[in-house]
Amino acid sequence: MSTTKTLIPAAGLLALFALTGCENKVVQTERDAQGNTEIHVDGDQVDKNFESAERNFDAAGRELKEGAEQLGDAVQRGAEKVEAEVGPVVRDVLDDASVTAKVKARLIADPEVRAFNIDVDTNDGRVTLQGTVSAGEFKDEAEKLTRRTEGVKEVLNLIQVAGAEQGTGR
Repeated sequence: MSTTKTLIPAAGLLALFALTGCENKVVQTERDAQGNTEIHVDGDQVDKNFESAERNFDAAGRELKEGAEQLGDAVQRGAEKVEAEVGPVVRDVLDDASVTAKVKARLIADPEVRAFNIDVDTNDGRVTLQGTVSAGEFKDEAEKLTRRTEGVKEVLNLIQVAGAEQGTGR
């Protein structure tokens, strides 16, 4: 006997117990001449529609699978909609972060420019440099390095030269 056919009668028997309430009921199981299981509750044979129940379980399983597939499709469509609406914003933020990292790396790699004293902010490819350097040529060099960086559209150089008058930048 297969496991599936054993489990279906057992499930049916459990359902029968739940429906009839097991209080003071005598449940008997036996096999007929063909080896089929017969169930009796208080001496009455219980209708054994196990094949029908199995078909119903199969149909319910198919409906659940179809519902799950529909849900999966709906989630996928929702994710695509979110990607279409939010994706460009996220890409822009990541692009700006990438530009900032590239500029900062160039400034750090230059031994003359003290990049640790320069803040780099990027918004839509527009880079703002802020901080303090010891000489005007370092301010100019920082701007040149920034302009040569991939992804930079515009540079606003607000770097101050230490000891220079405010407003002149040099």
